[in-house]
Amino acid sequence: MVLASCNLTKISYGLAFLLLLFPAFSFAASTARIAIVIDDIGYRKSDAAAIKLDGNFTYSIVPFAPLTRKFAHAAHANNKEVMAHIPMEASRNNHLLGKGAITTNMSKDQLVRQLKLAISNVPFAQGINNHMGSKFTTQPQPVHWVMEQLAQSNLYFLDSKTSANSVGESVALKFGLQTGHRHIFLDNELDQLSLERQFDRLIRIAQKHHNAIAIAHPHPETIAFLSTIQSKLNQLGIELVPLSEILPYTTKVARAKRLAPAAQSQNPYQSAALAK
Repeated sequence: MVLASCNLTKISYGLAFLLLLFPAFSFAASTARIAIVIDDIGYRKSDAAAIKLDGNFTYSIVPFAPLTRKFAHAAHANNKEVMAHIPMEASRNNHLLGKGAITTNMSKDQLVRQLKLAISNVPFAQGINNHMGSKFTTQPQPVHWVMEQLAQSNLYFLDSKTSANSVGESVALKFGLQTGHRHIFLDNELDQLSLERQFDRLIRIAQKHHNAIAIAHPHPETIAFLSTIQSKLNQLGIELVPLSEILPYTTKVARAKRLAPAAQSQNPYQSAALAK
């Protein structure tokens, strides 16, 4: 009798884990969804073409850039989701960070002050992701300070995954943030074939796991390509949604992975396999 009870308990925990990790197992049908975050907005007048795209794209705007506030207001006026693209210390090329960067040698007071100034410079920001950050996001203490501040401000965190060793998502979970990480970069290469190939990868991830996140940039080639994707999404029954609509799911996936390390091989969002 005791053995049967233990077995039932194990089965119950197993089913609960599966429902947490794969909401498609629940009674409600799940539509495949993608979020496409367009980074690096604010430097160039040509970024306006990205803001004018039809569809629920999400715009990650660099603080203190020449056109930061203008494009944040324009995106918001078009009912688009806005994020702050926070410069974080990288392993190299830190001369490219620009104004408002947070670094690993800052004290907590310095870091929090700089982070708050950077976020406040991007009107309507609902969350942040890292610009560069391949060094910063691997350091638990400064990442802890970032997530603490985001939690106090009720903002989400998207890990751009510029390092496979990033602790951003795991620390965000500890503070109860909505979080996730990008699954592909759409436009590391800008020729049409490469853009189509990466977009098809995004589609396959969404079809298999119901949600997928891409990061793109406001290159003319990328914007021209993104202006053509809606008909294909309609044909496949896939929905383009703001990032904030996908993060509740990716947060559940990340939390389940953290609670059940033995199941990591089943995790549909292993960055090393999915990221370019």
